[in-house]
Amino acid sequence: MVNWDFPLRFESPAYGLLGMVLGGVFILFFSLSYRNLRIAEKRLELAKWRITRKVIRIINVGMKMGVILSLTFLLATPYFPATMKVPIEEATEEQMEQYSVTMMMLMDVSNSMKASDLKPSRLEVSKSMAELLVDKMGKKDLIGFISFAGEVFDTMLPTTNTTALKNLINNQTYHPSTAIGTALEAAIGTIDTYEGGKTLVLFSDGKNNWGEKNLTSVSEDAAYRKIPIFTVFVGTYGIGEADPLSLREMSNKTGGKFYEVRNEEIESLATEVSKISKEVKAGALKTIYNELTVETKNYETPTIVFSAVLVAALFLTWFTGV
Repeated sequence: MVNWDFPLRFESPAYGLLGMVLGGVFILFFSLSYRNLRIAEKRLELAKWRITRKVIRIINVGMKMGVILSLTFLLATPYFPATMKVPIEEATEEQMEQYSVTMMMLMDVSNSMKASDLKPSRLEVSKSMAELLVDKMGKKDLIGFISFAGEVFDTMLPTTNTTALKNLINNQTYHPSTAIGTALEAAIGTIDTYEGGKTLVLFSDGKNNWGEKNLTSVSEDAAYRKIPIFTVFVGTYGIGEADPLSLREMSNKTGGKFYEVRNEEIESLATEVSKISKEVKAGALKTIYNELTVETKNYETPTIVFSAVLVAALFLTWFTGV
């Protein structure tokens, strides 16, 4: 369903302004010559034709103005601003950018992230993906960060300062143990105070061996608060302490999604992050909306109207020409 708002607007308003200026110039030149035309009319025409002649001239002048304005308005790309309802699953990235969400990224910096099954290491791949995700989120979105190993280390509250955020991501180093549950509890406590759609994105190789070990209860708490957890498994199952099963279970319980990094090439990571960013935002918005009311532009109706005016004006200009 689409609702139209008025007045008419233009993508390139300079062309519309040009049309009005040209129209004004045309009227000026016509008015300067009109006196001489009237004198000639009185001398050469019968009285009974003067009124008819005057009407024809007015129509001719009006149609020429119509041609000028229609052409320039069409060049200015007219549109009516409108709003429409879109199911979240069908919304484009541009449409979702009209809404903001709050996201906390959690990064596992435990020693197991040194493994080089993903080159140059699991942590470095996580950093690359996190930076790409920051760039892909909308300008209005608030993004926070937590790094953790056996405890929470660096924390940044949700912000739009992407430069500071990426600097913090790049400065992460390794620490012993892995306390995924503790980090999730901290992230949930932080993000729960924010309004609107909220979500968590966890980068980890999945092995929880310290702190809060009951990931099920943490997941249930996130689900209760309508905070979906999106998990990114950075590792290879069977190598070291990699355990994707617990990550997948958390995502399933909270309405998020599970992702697995299989290729560390930057092109592959960028493609994966592009998918993740859209699904993360959609997941956060679904917690508060059934569908989105998005702004759109109706180009078709004004284009048809001005094209019809142009055709009619050209015809009447020729028909009433002298």
